[in-house]
Amino acid sequence: MIFYFSATGNSKYTAERIASAAGDRTVFLRDAVRGRSYRYDVSREERIGFVFPVYFWGLPSILRFFVEKLELTGYRDQYIYAVMTCGGSTGGAADQLAGLLEKKGLSLSAQFGIPMVGNYVPMFKVVGPEEAEARLDAAEEYIDEAARAIRAKGLGDYNRCRDTASGAMTAVLYPLYAHGRSTKPFVVTDHCIGCGLCQEICPCGAILISGGRPAWIKPQCVRCLGCLHRCPAQAIHWKKADEAQGRYYNPRVEP
Repeated sequence: MIFYFSATGNSKYTAERIASAAGDRTVFLRDAVRGRSYRYDVSREERIGFVFPVYFWGLPSILRFFVEKLELTGYRDQYIYAVMTCGGSTGGAADQLAGLLEKKGLSLSAQFGIPMVGNYVPMFKVVGPEEAEARLDAAEEYIDEAARAIRAKGLGDYNRCRDTASGAMTAVLYPLYAHGRSTKPFVVTDHCIGCGLCQEICPCGAILISGGRPAWIKPQCVRCLGCLHRCPAQAIHWKKADEAQGRYYNPRVEP
């Protein structure tokens, strides 16, 4: 069983590729949280995976929320692994997850880091299509390598996306995410076509279409930027960041 969260397709692609190779089932955390589905029965030989993007060198808030509520009936020290997708470093995300699991009597057996196309446009510009494709080609090799280790239930640290400063970066930057996921910076231009996709895909129900335009009705969100990247009219922006920063959705996976 693979629990995954994805806003721009990178972690979805990773989860589905691993699931296909390992013959595992997948659970999309957005749907699980919306449906308040936190209890799952796992078989004795089943592998349990968490696949997710790294935010501010740590865990997405939705993953933290889900794990805190998660109940695994039938758990008897099964193999548990984490696969983190990132634009640069995974920081201390695996350590954070291991700590949450430990509080629930669960043990993280292995961790993997997959370098992907970064798309946090408040800070970085998205790379062009050719470079994105090259990075995805390289990522596939990492994913397939991880899948082989996961099938064999390999133990330990397979993470190649972490450096000596990871812990320090997480300590400094993650609190900015944990306590500062304000929705105030989102703006909508007159290009909005009122399609409602942003409301549909928002993992925490922070968006409501009102008068044919999106309105952010919660003070905080996951800050996944799915609404911004997937808007078909590119009408959603972060503060005054314009379209020159780019938009991104993994072209190798269905939305």
